[in-house]
Amino acid sequence: MFKLVIQDDEGKTTVVPLIRDEITIGRKEGNTIRLTERNVSRRHARIVRNNGEVQIEDLGSYNGIRVNNARIAERVSLRISDQVQIGDYKLYLKAEGVEQVDDARTMPIERVDVGNATDVIPAVAAPATAPMAAASATSPTSGLASAPGSPQLVGHPARTLVAIGDTDPAGRPVATAATVAALNAPVGYGKLVVVSSNFAGKEFELSRPQMIVGRTDENDLCINHRSISRNHAKLVREPETGRYTISDLQSSNGVRVNGQDYGKVELRRGDVVDLGHVRLRFVEPGEDFVFARDAVITDVPDTGKKGMMVAVVLGAIVLAAVIIFFVTRKTDGDKPGGNGMVDKVVLDAAGDKVALGSNPPNGSNGSADVVDPGSGSSGTAPTLPPDAGTGSAVASNEQENKCAEYKKDRKWVDMQTCANSLVATNPARAKELDDKAVSERKAQTQSEKVTENTRAENLEASAAALNKIPKDSVYYAEAQGAYNKLEAKILKDFTGRARMMANDKKCDDLKTLVRQAPSQIQDDLRRIQCDDKRVGPGSNVVVTPPAACTPEVAQQYFEKANTAFTSNQDQLALSLFEKAYACRGDANSLTLAVITACRSGNVGKAKVLFAKLPASRQAQAEGRCATFKIPVR
Repeated sequence: MFKLVIQDDEGKTTVVPLIRDEITIGRKEGNTIRLTERNVSRRHARIVRNNGEVQIEDLGSYNGIRVNNARIAERVSLRISDQVQIGDYKLYLKAEGVEQVDDARTMPIERVDVGNATDVIPAVAAPATAPMAAASATSPTSGLASAPGSPQLVGHPARTLVAIGDTDPAGRPVATAATVAALNAPVGYGKLVVVSSNFAGKEFELSRPQMIVGRTDENDLCINHRSISRNHAKLVREPETGRYTISDLQSSNGVRVNGQDYGKVELRRGDVVDLGHVRLRFVEPGEDFVFARDAVITDVPDTGKKGMMVAVVLGAIVLAAVIIFFVTRKTDGDKPGGNGMVDKVVLDAAGDKVALGSNPPNGSNGSADVVDPGSGSSGTAPTLPPDAGTGSAVASNEQENKCAEYKKDRKWVDMQTCANSLVATNPARAKELDDKAVSERKAQTQSEKVTENTRAENLEASAAALNKIPKDSVYYAEAQGAYNKLEAKILKDFTGRARMMANDKKCDDLKTLVRQAPSQIQDDLRRIQCDDKRVGPGSNVVVTPPAACTPEVAQQYFEKANTAFTSNQDQLALSLFEKAYACRGDANSLTLAVITACRSGNVGKAKVLFAKLPASRQAQAEGRCATFKIPVR
């Protein structure tokens, strides 16, 4: 018998025997196997047994299916120990009577640094020396043998190597390419763990290719601390190597790794990252790190630079005030009628000269006096040219043009960083650009949800996501186009089914179909006539009686109901199960009718049918209905 081993992203495993010839996998209720993570589509995959083979196919899922790290485009056959990736889940095919690699018998060996290592290498066989052969049965580092007595190490030498003890070479198959690929695959994602007293123990999984860390909620990683900038740093995971880098986004307090300031740096195991006054430890993928066991809580030391800067600024202000006081007294005493008004005070780099520009009297050339407190000499400062100060305006315009390019390219994080650089020269424009970037980042998230839900043909979820996108967003038109295309497709499908029911005068089924349809298309379906009456609340229609019941007819009803149930056509399945029960009065058809009514949300019908069940079947039906949150008693 074949079995399917399912492992989630936390390492928990579930074994499912493949007792059916066909099973479905997806996030929606009603699948044979439900995987509840968001990156699994409502109907994601189908696994079938065909002539002694197990095959898997993609049901048009958004994220696809990978077999041994290669995305599949059509139905493929699975071999023992093949690794299947569906969202965050890993699945392995096993078979009774065939031993496979057992994770409980593996043991990690320390990392070996090898320069210029390639990503794909064959398994390396150690020389079959006598001492090694003698130790292969007991040593945890003995490898999987391709022949009795020849241990191997399987894996990439630049990564964690795994040794597999081979106690029964004759009864175990040789390691396949799929096994080697599974052992070489990266293990999970890296993470940042806070090791300072503020937020100690909080973990951030670095599961996306690019993540922004900052103080506010629009960031991927939010650390709400006053020393963290609004958008502080960017973390990038390289798709080819799986390595992480961190970059400073012009934050106020910068990014320090192991005590050194960096604009951009690659993170390695055990690196300590300081973002403001929050200290974090980088844990690389697959590292055995437990906070309670391994963490040492240390706070970011106060360098005192900020206090020194404040003292310097205050000292400069006091010095300027004293000089202004004496100079203005001198000016008033030497120039009768002088107004004593001072427009500018400019300290030079040394802080020992002050240029004073005053409102000149009529006839004056407006030159500024330069006072040297040490020598008492005076002179004349050159007047500023008419275009002085325009350099900052030119720089501001260039920066705005750069922000406009980021907006055109939809690089919202870069646009926010660009907007922050305009705060000093044009705060109003900086806020406008920053608000736009934040709004578009949120709209981008909702647009991706629209795309995901349209692929899963979930019209109501698509509509909910579309309504959260502002109409002035660059994403609105394309999201609305995808939604309209899905709405037209679903409307066409439901309209075809509704017209068939109307032609067959199955008016009760048509009313049920209207209730079960997405709310966006119900009004269109209500316009379809059945027996010259509009389908809707209060309609009184006559349904044609069923055909004469025979055992053959009842079996046909039952088989068609099973097919409809497997295809998630709940209303059709419910009608056929009821007809099968009406013909032969068996508890099996009635039980399945109750379960189908619960799955379709038809509470009234489920309760009516449940009351007819024999006591021996009620517990089974009630348990299944509870999974759909439908009370039947």
